[in-house]
Amino acid sequence: MHTNAHLTHAAWHTTEHAEGTLHWRGYPDSLEALGAALATAVPTHSAPQLDEIAGHWCAVLETPAGFIAAQDPIRSWPLFVASSPDGARVITDSIDYAREHAGDPAVDRDFAAEFANLGYVTGRDTLFAGIEQIQPGGWMVAPADGSTRWGVRRLAPHSAPGRTDAAELDRVFTEALDRAFDRMFAEIGDRQIVIPLSGGLDSRLLAVAMHDRGHRNVVNFTYGAGRTREVGISEEVATKLGQRWEFIEYTNAEIREAWASPAAGAFVRDAYAGASLPHVQDWYPVQQLQARGLISDDAVFLPGHTVVGNMHDEQILANPAPLSRHELIDTLLRHHATLKPNARALLKSQPFMAKLNEFLDSMNYDGSPDARLDVLEYWNIIERQTKYINNSMRGYEHFGNDWALPMLDREVLDVWATFDRSVAQDRDWYRAYVNTRYARATGESINTFEAFAAANVSQGNRDRIKTVLRAVGLLTPIERRITARAYAQHPMGFQEFVGATTPEEVRKFILRGGQPMGIYAQRFLDDTWTPDAKLFDRD
Repeated sequence: MHTNAHLTHAAWHTTEHAEGTLHWRGYPDSLEALGAALATAVPTHSAPQLDEIAGHWCAVLETPAGFIAAQDPIRSWPLFVASSPDGARVITDSIDYAREHAGDPAVDRDFAAEFANLGYVTGRDTLFAGIEQIQPGGWMVAPADGSTRWGVRRLAPHSAPGRTDAAELDRVFTEALDRAFDRMFAEIGDRQIVIPLSGGLDSRLLAVAMHDRGHRNVVNFTYGAGRTREVGISEEVATKLGQRWEFIEYTNAEIREAWASPAAGAFVRDAYAGASLPHVQDWYPVQQLQARGLISDDAVFLPGHTVVGNMHDEQILANPAPLSRHELIDTLLRHHATLKPNARALLKSQPFMAKLNEFLDSMNYDGSPDARLDVLEYWNIIERQTKYINNSMRGYEHFGNDWALPMLDREVLDVWATFDRSVAQDRDWYRAYVNTRYARATGESINTFEAFAAANVSQGNRDRIKTVLRAVGLLTPIERRITARAYAQHPMGFQEFVGATTPEEVRKFILRGGQPMGIYAQRFLDDTWTPDAKLFDRD
């Protein structure tokens, strides 16, 4: 099978390496080490040295012995591998080119079911048969003999025992984050930093870090259909830190009109990356920041995505008895497969269950509490975080902006692995850490925007309360009514992204057990989410 590379974005660089031609995007901390690690992988079909390459990057190496394509641990930019009907294979960064090369395959029914339930397609798969994607931390070797080898370098599990002393945790996390910032600023210089500043912890930590480093060229922004409590907290944080703050206020009618425009269709085409529901949350606010001249043309977006807090359902860690694979899968699906009314529907999907069981095998799942945490956290990182949350970077790229995720760079990932599982299971240490840094920077304390229960009851206790309510049949109807009521009056206007779906249809869908994003996903698959996307019927 013949292999070629077709890399379309202007951000790609090419250089001649001792072993062949190296193409890369981003800023690996050592280009020489990256090339050497890739060169070693072609004949050996393994790539352990890639674990040592920090920074945001993806790369393709062409050698006489074959090709290798590889991703950093968070899949900063998607890479696709597509096979044509006559057997020719291409490595590309363009899902449009991959579809063309593969003969414009139809949407695969099984992969569409994953997308409809999760908001993304899992593993190497995309929505299209014959087109695969390289996973976070993954690589694909295509030797000259026509064979193919795939692999993934998983993140290190938490140390056992790991660090638990709060002062030490604060110190090593700060040191790791500072190294990630050093690399980021070496790449971007003194360009303007734009932070989507919510009322929560993650973006607040970034704003504090910019203050502490003395970087003054910062714009914080938030948005919504009115000045909510969260908006007020965001403004207060920026003001206390002496940073500029912008509020993009809009009406529901403005969102509705914008989502029906050709601009929305262009965004969807650029942002779905072959396997992901586009992240619409700040699409309109970013558009308005640019249209109103509120940010620099070369501004760099700095969202608060982080390795911290990817564990969920931590109450299952308390029981020392083994948790069966079936019970773990049920927990995972109840957390992730919530877009449509039946969270267990994917149990009937043979391709999905095969991938999930292969993942559990690769993690050596043995039912222990430690294994439960490792599986739930890592699945969240490589699937939902990569393909939905972090894929929101495609939105900034759509508007021509760069971005950085320092709280997901190699040093931070590595130090997080040294934290004890008792620390990693919730955000308690992290909340105290961010609050301490904010107080040190401003001389004051401030609340975090969380619902009353989230602010006053630990996640573990909330989950236990939910378990009791679920057991007596009260949790589900209560949660659904609350969700339906809140969504109908959402302060960010999310109800205007449902296309032609009526408010009553939305309410009924939620009361049956679906989520509003489930309507987004189905509209996307039907090619009716926004009038001008034309993703699947391109005539």
